[in-house]
Amino acid sequence: MSGARGDDYGIALEAELELRDVPREEIALIVREVRSHLAESGEDPIESFGSPELYADRFAPRSWTRRKLWMLVALAGLLGAGSGFLLLSGTFGLMDPSMQLWGWPPAARLVMGGLCLLGLVALLAFMIIGSRRRHASWRLPGSDGEALEYHRRRRDVRGRDVAE
Repeated sequence: MSGARGDDYGIALEAELELRDVPREEIALIVREVRSHLAESGEDPIESFGSPELYADRFAPRSWTRRKLWMLVALAGLLGAGSGFLLLSGTFGLMDPSMQLWGWPPAARLVMGGLCLLGLVALLAFMIIGSRRRHASWRLPGSDGEALEYHRRRRDVRGRDVAE
């Protein structure tokens, strides 16, 4: 195994653990252990640990927010664009009564735009609070990295245990 491949694996694992709100100190410990094992054994990282995503699942399983991230991003985009559009349309409707949108009066557009904006703020607050809670409650199993031995068991590419 080349050192560059182990470094690439370490970088990918580090990025994956960061996305899962694992504290920086714990990420450094996990990645250091992985790189040390790869340097000592000379094994291919994928054969030893599986993909970075599968290996990160052992320490910090994906939360439902991570699994549904694309839907949350789309919802945030729709709420942001919708609120901006409705607020602008309502504002211009107040300045020029001839500007109509779906037959809604300007005040209704402003209220709907404000509600969309409030929904966007609530969604972002929910995501931030959830991320902070996961980060604060995360702990590495075992002490001083001893539990990493459990996580080092040989795995195939699909993450299943391989008999040695």
